Amino acid sequence: MMAYVRTKLLLLFLCSVGKSFRGALANPKTMWGVSRPVALAAQPVAKPTQQQLQWQDLEVSSMLGWNLQTICRPQGQGGITSQRCQASSKTEGALFVPDQETIANWNPYAVDTDEWARVSASFGAKYIVLVADHMTGFTLWDTKYHNYSIAHTKYKGGGGDIVKELIESCKKYNIKLGFFYSVHFNWYLGVSGYKVGHPPLGPRTYTQEEYLAIAMAQLREVSRLFGDDGPVEIWFDGGTGPSASVVGPVVHEVVPNAVCHSCDPNFTAAGAVRWMGNEEGRMPLPSWGSGATANGGDPLGTSFEPPSSDTVLREHYWFHQNGTENSTRSTLQLVHTYLATVGRASNLILNVAPDGTGAIPSSDVTRYAEMGAAVKCLFSQPLGDSSAVNATLPMDVHGGMTFALPAPAVSSNISIVLRELQTEGQLIGNYSLMCAYASTAPTTKQLVGQEAAVTDPAWEPCVMGGLSGVMPTKYFPGIGHKRILVLTAPQSNSDTGSQRSLTHVRVQVYSHFATGTQVPTLRDISLYDWMGKVESCV
Repeated sequence: MMAYVRTKLLLLFLCSVGKSFRGALANPKTMWGVSRPVALAAQPVAKPTQQQLQWQDLEVSSMLGWNLQTICRPQGQGGITSQRCQASSKTEGALFVPDQETIANWNPYAVDTDEWARVSASFGAKYIVLVADHMTGFTLWDTKYHNYSIAHTKYKGGGGDIVKELIESCKKYNIKLGFFYSVHFNWYLGVSGYKVGHPPLGPRTYTQEEYLAIAMAQLREVSRLFGDDGPVEIWFDGGTGPSASVVGPVVHEVVPNAVCHSCDPNFTAAGAVRWMGNEEGRMPLPSWGSGATANGGDPLGTSFEPPSSDTVLREHYWFHQNGTENSTRSTLQLVHTYLATVGRASNLILNVAPDGTGAIPSSDVTRYAEMGAAVKCLFSQPLGDSSAVNATLPMDVHGGMTFALPAPAVSSNISIVLRELQTEGQLIGNYSLMCAYASTAPTTKQLVGQEAAVTDPAWEPCVMGGLSGVMPTKYFPGIGHKRILVLTAPQSNSDTGSQRSLTHVRVQVYSHFATGTQVPTLRDISLYDWMGKVESCV
């Protein structure tokens, strides 16, 4: 009997020890007092395609807003149809689509697609989205399916094709090119809200089947102008709605390697990208690459659809209008836009709106160049870049990814740029930044369960800076393609009164979405000295 009791007590003791050990592993705090991250996903999260990752690396695009809306006219001017344009004039009220005679006599003599490409590149754009067709049905290529196109104006004496010209200009300046096409409106063919029945600007009405046949033929037509490489992106303004079952197979056929904006995720092999819900140039936080919702996304979304943030230079005009120069955003506002989009893991799409002659106003050209120079200046003085010494930074068992600066940094304004390796999806959840300083000499200690001693800096929370509405002072979950944050001056050395020198930065992960053998990993950490830069750069 006593032997039975002793055996029972021993089993209870071993069971208790086992529960305690398992509890320590499950708890974010291990038995050694080192933070461990919590896994949040029961199954692997959505993974990006290679094309989506390449698209995110482009980061900045121009949207060339030049089409028939550029020459919409007020009622008193004559030469118009009864069809209202989407926008109204700041000074002349409602604007209307020009009539056929006005269009036939239109001569945009100053179009220079090389200039369009150069100006786009001046503010950092690595790709262009051309508004090749937008609502009216007027096309910027010489379509054979109707006469409502740039080829039937006086541009270059007739027969001009701006899509072809811009393709060549983009090759010259090493810029990718995509296009914007509307299936939800085509006023020339009598389509509104994806359906026929709207009074047509053209000579006849069409059935739904006839309209979709023309639209699909035009998609094939314009896509083939790009050759074997195809466009980098196709953007369906307003999505494809009830026409998705017709549009999808055609898109997959003619542009399989283009990312598809506002599309079902299976339209192309390259995958979809999404609109993030506003035209202010402010990506919502948290920012996730997955999820089709028009906001910050969903870390557990079933498809990877990275966000793009589209906005304008002149508030709020997508196409050129005279007398709107005073609505131009300042260089500082444009830099803020960059930080609140690219700095929040979203691509930035900034409009470029040539006037009715095809020329980009000189004041706009200047402002774009100022924006590009300012952004380049802010990131021109690196304090360190982990990619110079490490291919990547995988998370260690305690949830950390550590970078030792090549030299101690003394600055009261440091920008830190984090880029996540997303080949397995966006895996990093909650995190914070920890800093170590030269005034607190690193110590060496032996961690339980490790064979070799490791350098263990005396970590403390980094002092976060911020800018209202642009760069938050608190942490939001998720890193994704790129997060730009600011560190402010640490406390001075209490002994000497001198400012302490930053030596190490550690991204401390508290939760993640990795499963199985996946390991949350950073592509790189880079730091830049912004001490006095904001005043001198912007």
